[in-house]
Amino acid sequence: MQLKLKLTKMHCKSCELLIKEDMADLGVEAVADHKLNTVTLKFNEKDISLEKIKKKLEEIGYPEEWKV
Repeated sequence: MQLKLKLTKMHCKSCELLIKEDMADLGVEAVADHKLNTVTLKFNEKDISLEKIKKKLEEIGYPEEWKV
């Protein structure tokens, strides 16, 4: 599945790298863009749920401002 989300708390390249690395730990491919405040996620729904991805993003500082 591919999903594009809007995350409003990204400020810099470090934010992009943090998201990319933490999503990779979950087996999720992430392409983040702090200028557009978006992250595109590619993942297999059989391997990980969207809820687990959301929980991880909240843990690393990107909560509730979700727009799918």
